[in-house]
Amino acid sequence: MRRFGQILLGLGATVGAGVAVAIFMRAGVAGAPWLVNVALAKLGLVASGGLMAGGAMSLRLAKRREQTALPRERP
Repeated sequence: MRRFGQILLGLGATVGAGVAVAIFMRAGVAGAPWLVNVALAKLGLVASGGLMAGGAMSLRLAKRREQTALPRERP
């Protein structure tokens, strides 16, 4: 679960960086209106955030599973 979370975080960061580079280079779909290109950029940023949120959640679940699996100390 931990490895899956790390992969999702990395993929989200990669998608976000790719969208940022495309925005700064003013790259877009040729022949499409500017509004479509803006919408695609926003969808890319939302997808990046979703991937990173999913990765963070799976890392948190993995950490919680590890903590519950450890034996508890008794006084």
